[in-house]
Amino acid sequence: MKKPDWIKAKGYIHITPTLDVRNDWKKLYYKITNKEYIASYAFFPLIYAEIKERKYKKINKEEHTNNTLSGRTHLLRKKDNTLKKTRKIRPLHYASHFDSLVYGYYADVLSTKYQIILDGNKDLDDSVIAYRKIKIDDTSDIGKSTIHFAKEAFDEIRNRAKIDNGIAALTFDIESFFSGLNHQFLYKKWCEVMQVSKLPKDHLNVFKASTNFRYILRDDLRIRQVVGKRRVGFDERKLFKIRRDKGYKCFFRDNKDFREHIKQGKLRIYKNPFFKFDKDLDKKVNIGIPQGLPISTVLANLYLLDFDRKLIDKLVKGKGAYYRRYSDDILIVCSIADINEIKEFVIEEIKNSFLGISEAKTEQFIFQDLEFDSKGNRRLTSIKVDGKELKVNKPLIYLGFEFRGYNTIIKSTNLARYYRRLLSVVKRRARRANNNYGKNPFAKKAVYLNQIKKLYNAPLKLEDGEHADLKQRNRTRYRFEKNELGQYELVLFSSSQNKNSNYITYLKRCDKIFEKNGDNSFLRQLRKRKSIVNHSVKKHLNKN
Repeated sequence: MKKPDWIKAKGYIHITPTLDVRNDWKKLYYKITNKEYIASYAFFPLIYAEIKERKYKKINKEEHTNNTLSGRTHLLRKKDNTLKKTRKIRPLHYASHFDSLVYGYYADVLSTKYQIILDGNKDLDDSVIAYRKIKIDDTSDIGKSTIHFAKEAFDEIRNRAKIDNGIAALTFDIESFFSGLNHQFLYKKWCEVMQVSKLPKDHLNVFKASTNFRYILRDDLRIRQVVGKRRVGFDERKLFKIRRDKGYKCFFRDNKDFREHIKQGKLRIYKNPFFKFDKDLDKKVNIGIPQGLPISTVLANLYLLDFDRKLIDKLVKGKGAYYRRYSDDILIVCSIADINEIKEFVIEEIKNSFLGISEAKTEQFIFQDLEFDSKGNRRLTSIKVDGKELKVNKPLIYLGFEFRGYNTIIKSTNLARYYRRLLSVVKRRARRANNNYGKNPFAKKAVYLNQIKKLYNAPLKLEDGEHADLKQRNRTRYRFEKNELGQYELVLFSSSQNKNSNYITYLKRCDKIFEKNGDNSFLRQLRKRKSIVNHSVKKHLNKN
């Protein structure tokens, strides 16, 4: 028997031990596929962590000058007061190692059933593009990425604009997608995909674990060394002893140690924090599923099964529109005359799924051939419809790209994030060099570029699905083995020869798929990265 794809080793540390998937995968397989065992299995609490992302947004000048914004608002530019710093917090819940395999198995079961439904409806299969492996062609086993999906959408806009002498593009974003899923509605969709009227006991237990979940805060596992208001660092001495004596990574020596921490009040267990007030029941009811579970993505897709079907019947088949949904990002390309009708239809149908559309992220564009120089030359140009105002050359932003009709570039906020991280590390290295020079005047006051050269090409995590092409391909694997003293130690057993996939190789892949080169290359957007680093080194190294 071949090891299933859903049995994967997880490298993170959790409240339960890491698993030896390499040697024990058959035991794990038979245990997880035992329906009676899963039906009565007690899932461990998840661990909650936050991914914080700094962003810059335009603000209302009146609100800022009147100081009606929160006290946490900071100015980026104090002269004109046009921008503010904001933090976007992405909640992430991740399961213990065995629980993760359980979720992975049931995700595989649901994905197989869901794919059967998609296979029976080509338009549906073409439209739902997130969290699925869609092959580039029949002769290749390689799946499409967000780069392919973006190019296909932009090509569709170009082709339709030529035929119709102008075309419209609407983008929608589902508000609080994962945290807003209605549990009863999700249960019905789960039953529909499984073709049952009532979930079997094993599926029901997984459903309950995915909806009425419990979790602990990752910060509560840190030692009580406080910097400002935050805990920092873990008890490395304890973690080392567990690795040495037990032969696995874990925050606790065993389940007894974990329970003792809870009894002593050192660790608190929280329940599902997502809720909504139900007018019919006159009380708050829990909603939502956690992001980070292997099953979360397939649940999100099957939840919107009815929504996707209705949009395909009404818009794709009824009006000849082009519809694509990548998770909670929706793109519709349609005729200009249908803009308002389609917009109202999408908003109404998402309400029928007990969700809402984010008005702030709903945008509409018109693409037409416009003159762009004094000679009267024309080219396909994007026009953003902002209320009654038309803004020419405002780009359609989709899956990490900005599309203006006549050109496509990498999303500017992604580049800004790349440079911010690059410069922050240079500042840190320069500050360290300055401190060392202050302690020892004979020390070299320098930042060695060879040491930070990897920063030029460092991988960059992007939002949602945009990071799909930035996976690490160079994997060094270790396993625990007992030494002559009877203690466990990590021993290298395999290492890949491939280089890491990074932001530069990502841009090269974009160039290849979009068939760009020379002055039109995506790489040109980062052409000044080396000079920017050199300038930053000189600037911060010479600070007193």
